[in-house]
Order: sequence, then structure tokens, then C-alpha cells
Amino acid sequence: MLYFFQRRNKQSLHKLSRLSQRSARRKIAVLLLQLTGVLCLHTAMICWLEGISLKDSIWLTLTTGTTVGYGDMSAETDEGRIATVILIYLLGIWMLAQLASEYIDYRSDRKDRIIKGQWNWSYMENHIVIINAPVRNSQIYLERLISQFRDTPALTDKPILLVTAQYKDGLPRTLSDQGVVLKSADTTRGEFFDDVAAAKASHIVFIARDESESSSDSVTLDLLDQLPAAEQQRLIVAEAVLDTNVSRFQRLGANAVLRPVRAYPELLARALAAPGTEQVLQDLFGYFGSSIHRYDAAVQTSEWSNIVCSLASNGLGIAMGYIDQAGEVINCPKQNEKVDAQAILIMARDNDIPCPDALKTCLNSI
Repeated sequence: MLYFFQRRNKQSLHKLSRLSQRSARRKIAVLLLQLTGVLCLHTAMICWLEGISLKDSIWLTLTTGTTVGYGDMSAETDEGRIATVILIYLLGIWMLAQLASEYIDYRSDRKDRIIKGQWNWSYMENHIVIINAPVRNSQIYLERLISQFRDTPALTDKPILLVTAQYKDGLPRTLSDQGVVLKSADTTRGEFFDDVAAAKASHIVFIARDESESSSDSVTLDLLDQLPAAEQQRLIVAEAVLDTNVSRFQRLGANAVLRPVRAYPELLARALAAPGTEQVLQDLFGYFGSSIHRYDAAVQTSEWSNIVCSLASNGLGIAMGYIDQAGEVINCPKQNEKVDAQAILIMARDNDIPCPDALKTCLNSI
């Protein structure tokens, strides 16, 4: 029962916030229309009572109404002066002050709501939505993750919206300076999806709130199930604490599912920029999958392309690079590069590791 009332209270506050924003905009619009009407009426009366041109009447009205008062022109007749006192001094200037006050209040309230994550971002499109933040060292992790996004050409200019309940007083400067905006919301339910324009997002990232708790997967599963249909092509990346949940995430629409590796946010960035590459990298981290092996073998004068083709055609793995005679690791050499190596780095599946003797025989035959 308490949960029900708390939820109703949050929904009521959310609706009240929206109504407050609409009311402020409506009040500003009404004041602007009223002020415009008063200025137009004064312009017409001055033109008629003073017998001056429309252009001069507009000039007189604006310089008087904005309190600039150049003194080059003023009402000469008693009727014109009375009209100016009533329409400009009493009504116009008061309306202008009210309009300025309402607009300043609206902008101040808008800025405060944006900072605290209370703003409605439903107008955003083609953006990245990050749902949740790690419970431990979240700022450091997010700084590195966003930095990776900004360094990735395909993601550099994407607006980024973070949905979390952690930063009640606003995002740290290091995140907001990178163009990240905040939506403060309860991420255990999908009531915020409309406010973050999830249907119009180009990328959605589900971060496991606690990488050591399997309950994080339950939250992600619920959110994936509630995710609105996409209005455009959308890439969904999700972190799964348990490997057994990977297929469930995929059935609910996740294009890429990876383990939460807090020390390596680059993995998540790669999943967004080039889907599929994260699986290769994850295999390298795991015990079962693919891994890089070093084979000490002196290789000289051969072109790199010959080494790669020979190893691959003999089923001895994929040559990734080599270690030269000075001990420097040369990664992804050019195809026609002459190799002077003391060791070769080969990627192979852990259940099919090449035999050193077979590898040596293959390299000697090049």
C-alpha cells in the first residue's frame, strides 16, 4: 500500500511539473500578445491624434515603451500625451516588466530542472540513452566511457542522455562539460522512456547497476520488455551479470550483450561503434574462446602477408603481430612489411591451440 501511494505521489509531482512548465509558457505568450496589442493600439492612436506617419508612430511607441527615450520625438497634443500615459506608462511598461520577470523566472526554473534531471527530453532524437550508472566509482567509469564515445568518430557528435537516480543535485562538471544531460528517474521501472525519447534514440545502453548482483539483470530484463518500439534504426547494448541471461536479453531486442567490465569501458564503446567486435574482445578475456599466444621463433626477411596467409591456410591461427629483435611489439603490420622477429603473436581458439613444432615447420617453409 505504501509503495502504491509513493508511486502515485511521484506521478502526481511529475504531472504537476509538466503543468507548471506549460502554465509558465502560456502566461508568457499571453503577456506578449497583450503587450503587442497595447503597442499596436498606441501606435494607431499616435498616428491619428498627432497626425504623423506610421513609421514615426512606431518609432515613438517603441522608444517610449522600452524607456529609451531619445528625445527626438514625443507626443505634442494633450490627447496624444494622455494616450501615452495610459497605454505606455501605466500599461505597456508594467506589462514589459511582467513579461521580463516571467521569462527570467521561466529560464531560471528551466536551468534548475535541467541541472537536477527534472527536464522533459521528449523532443530529442538520434541520441544515445545510457540507463543506469554503476553503484561504485560511477563518476570515474562514466568519465572514461563518455570520453571513449567522444573519441569514436561515429559517436563524437551524438547527444548523450544519462538516466539515473544517483545525481540528485546534478551531474559532475566533468560529465556535463562533455555534453551529457541528466534525467533523474527510478530506473527499476520504464516510466521514464517517453521523457527520454527512447523511441527516437539511435543507441540505448543498459548498464548493470551492480556488477556483483544478479538482480541487476532482472531490472534490465524488465526495462527491455517495456522498451517502446523504435521509430528509426536503433542499436541496443546491454550488460549481463550472468551469462545465462545473454540469450534472454537478445530475445528482448538487445543487439549486443556483454559482461560488465568496469576496468575497460572501451569494450562498451566498441559495441556501440562496431557491433560484434565486443564479442571478439570478450573471448580474449575469457578462458574458453579465443586468446593471443606467443611463439618464440626467429623469422627474417619474410613479408608479413606471407606469414599471415601461410599460418591461416595451415589452420595454425591468425597472425596478429610480432615482437622485433629490439623487443618492441608490432601490432597489425603492413602487408608488405619485411619481418625481423624474435616471436610471433597468434590468435587461436583455446580448444585448438597450434602445436609449436607445426608452427615452426610452417614458418621455416615460407
